[in-house]
Amino acid sequence: FALQRVAPMSTQLRCAPDEDQHPSEPCACAPPSASRCSSAPVPLLVLGIIALNYVSFVIWTLEKGSHHALTVVLVVVFHLLLSLLLSAWCYTSCTDPGVPTERWQRQMATAVAGGQEARLCRKSGLYKPPRSHFCSVTKRLTLNMDHFCPWVVNTVGFYNRKFFILFLLYTCVTLAFVLLSLAPQLPSLFPHVVDLGKEGHYWLPGIWNGVLLIAAMVIDSLLLLVLVPFFVVHCRMAVKNQTTIDGDRFPQYDIGTHRNLQQVFGRSRFVWWLPMYCAGPHGDGVHWPTREVDGKSPSVTPPTPSAAVMRENSSEKDQLQSRATA
Repeated sequence: FALQRVAPMSTQLRCAPDEDQHPSEPCACAPPSASRCSSAPVPLLVLGIIALNYVSFVIWTLEKGSHHALTVVLVVVFHLLLSLLLSAWCYTSCTDPGVPTERWQRQMATAVAGGQEARLCRKSGLYKPPRSHFCSVTKRLTLNMDHFCPWVVNTVGFYNRKFFILFLLYTCVTLAFVLLSLAPQLPSLFPHVVDLGKEGHYWLPGIWNGVLLIAAMVIDSLLLLVLVPFFVVHCRMAVKNQTTIDGDRFPQYDIGTHRNLQQVFGRSRFVWWLPMYCAGPHGDGVHWPTREVDGKSPSVTPPTPSAAVMRENSSEKDQLQSRATA
């Protein structure tokens, strides 16, 4: 990014913004792009793993028929968890992570023309809000960017970060549930699925059904070992109001656990666990309230005039426009 400077920035522009004055945008669909389409085959692996678990856990256990009532309960719970997992995955993939609005860009241009300073993204040519970064895959300046995830073929940013964390959560819970449910049945389930091939029904011939069952459990175990620490890391960053890119470089954005989580999951705790947009995250991804750090008063870091510009009344805007025209 570059710093476009016309005159020293006023102290007013360094005041912490009031997040209540800047509500989140309505849910929007992430635009398609050639770079996103190039990663499109990766989600097929997710569907393949889901199909592998569905065959082994649902179809084969129901065919076996022992402990029928318990099996039905387990299958119902599995479908509930799978629904939450797929919903979170689809929301993460399809929800626009957020970019600076055209309205905010115009206000920034007016402020710069009036003698204030603003950061400019070299790659996109747009004014750069705090905590935003340019995604090299989608070629967009993304609000509160965390990373680009090929498993969801989308950038994880301000408006879809909740769904990404829920996707990790429900994936870990579903994998653990499948492993804990299949393990006690394995001594009786393995001979059953092998016999399915020997009897010439459907599925794979002979022992290959058993290989498929063991492969499903091995893959689930490996994924669980990888995803649980990954999920814990992202939860810790959400609690501390950090991202993968920013790390712990900006402690002033840590305004308390509850308010930090509101900026990811929304204001109402009752919908935090639901993979639904509802009212969206608290804030707009442009204005970030801060706390006092090392004796410094609350401010927007990195410096940006966005907070003051968005709070200006109409008369102040007219004054800036007249100065720009002059």
